[in-house]
Amino acid sequence: MTQRVPPSTPFLKFAVWAMAAWVFPTTALANLGETGLGSRSTSLAGAAGSWNQGGFSAYSNPAALALPQDQRLQLSYGWTLMDPNFTPIQGVTLENSYTGDRTSTNERVGDVTDNYRTVLGQLVGASYVLAPDWQGLAVGATFYSPFDQLGFADTGETFIPEYVLYRARNQRPQLELGLGARLGENLSIGAGAHVGFGISANGTLFLQAQSGKPSTLRVTASVKPKASPVAGWLWNGGSYTLSQVVRLANSSQSEMNFNSSARAFGDLAALDIRFSALSSLFYDPLAIETGWSWQYSASARLIAQVDLQGWRSFSPPAARISQPVDDCEISAGTSSCAGLEVSPGILPGYPLRNIAIPRLAHEWSAGATALRAGYAYRPSIFASPPSGAGNYLDPPRHMASVGAGWRLGSPGGLSAPLELDAHLIFHQLVSQTVEKTAGTETGDAGTKIGAPGYSAGGRVWGGGVSVSMAL
Repeated sequence: MTQRVPPSTPFLKFAVWAMAAWVFPTTALANLGETGLGSRSTSLAGAAGSWNQGGFSAYSNPAALALPQDQRLQLSYGWTLMDPNFTPIQGVTLENSYTGDRTSTNERVGDVTDNYRTVLGQLVGASYVLAPDWQGLAVGATFYSPFDQLGFADTGETFIPEYVLYRARNQRPQLELGLGARLGENLSIGAGAHVGFGISANGTLFLQAQSGKPSTLRVTASVKPKASPVAGWLWNGGSYTLSQVVRLANSSQSEMNFNSSARAFGDLAALDIRFSALSSLFYDPLAIETGWSWQYSASARLIAQVDLQGWRSFSPPAARISQPVDDCEISAGTSSCAGLEVSPGILPGYPLRNIAIPRLAHEWSAGATALRAGYAYRPSIFASPPSGAGNYLDPPRHMASVGAGWRLGSPGGLSAPLELDAHLIFHQLVSQTVEKTAGTETGDAGTKIGAPGYSAGGRVWGGGVSVSMAL
C-alpha cells in the first residue's frame, strides 16, 4: 500500500540533508562579468565591449582580439574583492504548516541568516595573434577562480527570504574562450564560448537504528562542462568605436538521484525512499551588449553601453525534488511503488521580466597615467517584490566605480613594459518593502513565510588590481 509522507518527516530530512551536504556544500553577487573582468573594465562600470579590453578581451568582446597591435602576446593578471552587506531581515515567519510540522498557533518566527560569502578571486587573461598578416587572426582566454576553493555550490533557500543571484554565482570558476579576425581596415568580428558546468550525482543510503549494525552511504558524482556561444563585432573608426556582443543563455543543470532505506524497528522490513532532485545552480541569461566610445580630445574618451538581458526564462537554483516513476506501475491514477512516496518539491512562481542595463563611463589620460570613472543601473529581474508565496529578492542596483592606470615601463630588467590598473566599486541596492498577504501559501489559517513583511536592500563594496604585459 502506498503511503504519502510529508517532506518534513525526520527520516526524509536526514536523507535530503545527507545527500545535499555532500553534493551541494552549504556554508555573492550576480555574474562577475556584469561589473567587468579586470580593473580597466570594472572601473568603467563594465562598459568594455567597445574599449579597454587588454588581456581580458576574450570576455569583453572576442572581436577586439584582432585589433591591430604592436605586440602579438598580451598577458593580464588580477585580483578582485567584493563584500556584500544586506539589510537585516528579522522577526519574520520562517516555518509554517506549509513547509514543516507546524500549526497556525506555533509557527516558527526568527531572523533570516545572512551568510553570503565575500567574493575574493583571481583573474588570468591572455591573447595571442596567430597570423598578423592573415586577417589579424587571434585567440584569447580569460579565467576566473575564487581563492579559497575551486568551486562552490549552494542551492539557497526555496521559501525563506533569499537574495537569489548573490549566493554562489561568483563562487565558481569562469572560463571564457575567444577567436577574432579582421574583415577589413575598420571591422573585426569574433566568436567564443562561455564555459559552465553541471553536477550529476547518485547516492545510496541505508540507515540502521539497531545498535551494532552499520549504516552505509555511497555517493558518486561527476562534473560536466557546458558551453554557450558568444559572438561579437567591433567597428574602429579612429576617434570612435561601435560594438555589439551577443551571449546565449547558459543554465548549469545539476541532478541528484537518491535511493535510501531505513530499518527503524528491529528486524522489520526497511522503508524505502527514492527521489530525484534537479537544480540550476548557475544561470546566465541571454545578453545583447551594444557599445560606443568617442575620443573627443587627445586625452579624453566617453564610453556608453546598453545591455539587454533576457531573464524571463530564469531557472532558479533551488533543488526541485520529484518522485521517480520509472520502476513503478501506474494504473487508475495510483502507483504501486515500493516504500514511501515523497511529496515533490514546489517552487513559487515569480513575475520575471527582461531588463536593460545602461552604462556610462569616462577615461582621462595624461602621459603614463589614466583616470577612469563609470556608472551603471541594473533593474530587478522581478516585476514586483514578493507579496505572495516565496521570497526571492533582487533589488535594483546603482553601480559606481572609479579607477586608475599607470604605465610602469620595464622594471626589474624585463624586456616588456608593465601596466598597473586599480579600481574601487560601490553598489547601492535600492530599498524595497515586502508586505505579505494574509494566510499561508495555500490560503489556510496562519501566515506566509516572511510574514508580516520586511525591508530588503543593502550595499556592496569592492576593489581590485590588474597587471598587464605585452610581448
